[in-house]
Parts: sequence; structure tokens; C-alpha cells
Amino acid sequence: MADDTDTQSTPAEKTSRAGALPVRAVLAAVIVGALAIGAGLYFTGAFEPKNEEKAPRLAAAGTTLARSKPGTCLTWDKDPAVMAPVDCLQPHKFEVAGEPARTLPENAPYPTQSVIAAQRDQLCPPVVTEYLGTRLDPKGRFQMALLAPGEKAWESGDRTMRCGIQVSDGAGQPTEVRGKVVNQDKSLTWPPGTCIGLDDRGQFSGPVGCAQPHGIEVTAVIDMRQAFPDASWPTERQQEDYLSRICPSRTTGWFGSQDGLRKSGLQLAWNKLSQPSWTAGSRSVICFLASSKDGRTFTPITGSAKSPDLLIDGKKPVMPTFPGAAPASTPAPGR
Repeated sequence: MADDTDTQSTPAEKTSRAGALPVRAVLAAVIVGALAIGAGLYFTGAFEPKNEEKAPRLAAAGTTLARSKPGTCLTWDKDPAVMAPVDCLQPHKFEVAGEPARTLPENAPYPTQSVIAAQRDQLCPPVVTEYLGTRLDPKGRFQMALLAPGEKAWESGDRTMRCGIQVSDGAGQPTEVRGKVVNQDKSLTWPPGTCIGLDDRGQFSGPVGCAQPHGIEVTAVIDMRQAFPDASWPTERQQEDYLSRICPSRTTGWFGSQDGLRKSGLQLAWNKLSQPSWTAGSRSVICFLASSKDGRTFTPITGSAKSPDLLIDGKKPVMPTFPGAAPASTPAPGR
């Protein structure tokens, strides 16, 4: 049974890089987590952080937060006024890593979201690293977060804070996950057929219906352990060699026809895992479809690549004249 009080949580932070056949695509992205991708198109800033001033404030049980120890998993329903500990095998929204080395002083005003975010960035990295035994993948699925007292609890003198780990949606809202973080693949991936939207700055906003404008559509999730079962990191060249074979094959299977990619007029791309991401426990990448006119920004896509209603920048796709060709030339790889 959870008690009453309130807490606020920082939003999480996400990224990408890719390859294509015959075009190589590079999707460079940022924030709390992301992907590292292979050559040609260089899409920048797709995962810039959300405005933390607009992040949700979570109201939760202060005594529940105060009692929580490292390894405690916490959850709440739609109404975040009630927070409760649960078995980590059950759906939950926050895994406690530990208590930060210090908190805000007794006479400090109620902190803004930006202040809480700064506290998270300053105080939580060593707590989370010690808890996991390794650094959290900055380009992965899980994000470092900080739970702090809500306004009512703050006015009562509560200064309890907990560093922890969560998964967030495109709006920065914590989402449910099962199991301890240490036992999971840390990669940021989405199921085949998922379309990832773009905001007005051209940055990824999270999964959307494919009928809505979007930047990429996922065609496959690749478990890199199938090709690289050892603990040692496969180099980017090794990953590129493997993915340049398997992504076209898996994408053909996803389309259900040999000429599906050509007919779509889109470019096939994939991400690769950096050494820090691999060391942190990320093991999966995605194959995806995208389009770009300048090699640096996404061209909006409407409709699934499988749909007869597919539009690229508002126009019907123009098929290349030979199988696998890209609809436009792309610049040299960049970072």
C-alpha cells in the first residue's frame, strides 16, 4: 500500500547512425540514449533533448521514496499521487540505484525541472555506475533519472532524492518495463513496422502511426550476439560487413517481395553499436527505411513503406531504374 505525498522526476534522454544498399546512411542523434549508424546520409540532431521545463511532475508517496533502497522498483498508475514498490519482474516505471551524495539545502526554494535535471547530471552518474557495475549506455534504451520530493512534501521539509533508471516515451513520460536493468539488453530499438515521428525541429518524437508524417520505419531488429557471441566489441567495419548482408535480406523478408525496397523509393539504413554502448550491455540494432534530399535531414514520409498510399515529402515515390538503387545520390559519410 503506498502512502501519499509527491515527487518529481526528470525526463529521460535518445540517438542514431546507418548504412544502405547501395546507399550508406548515417543517422546521427543525441540525448539520453541513441544509436550509432553507418555511412552516407548524415541526419543530425534527431534525438535532441526535450524541453525539460515542460517535463511532467510526478506526485508520489514520500515515505515510499524515503524507504526505497538500491534495487527497489517503483511504479504508479495514471495518477502519480500514489507510488508503490513492486517486484521488479512486474511492470514498473523506476528502478532505484541509490541516494545521491547530497541534496538541496533546507532553505532552498522548490526546484524547477531544470534544477532537478542539473542535480541528476551532477549527482547520479556515480550512483548509477556503482549500482550497475558499469556506465549506463548514453545511447541506449534506459535513462538515468532523479526522483525528488514534490511541492507539498518539499514545503514540509522533505528533501529525499533517489537516483535511478527508467525508460521514457517521446514526450519524456516514464513507461513500464519488466525486470532488472542489469539483466537486459540496453539497446534502443523498436519492433519492425514501427514508424518514428519527427517534431518541428526535425528531431525524433517517438513512435507514431505510420499514416502520420515520420522520419523512419523499422524493418528489422538484429541481435548482434548471433554474429558476435564473444564479449569483445566487434569493430564498426565488422558490424558494417555483417549488417550490409543481413539488413537487405531481413528487409526483403519484411516487404515480402524482392522489389519491395526499390518500389518504395526509400533508402535502407542501419545503426551500429559504439564500443561504450557494447561495454554497457547494448547488443541489438535496427534496420530501417528513410529518405533525405540533402543527406543531412530527414524528408518526411507519410504511410508505411508497404502501403500503396506511401508519400515521400508529399509525393508518390519515384522508383530507381535498377534494383536496390537509391533515388538520389548521397554525400560522403560524416560524423
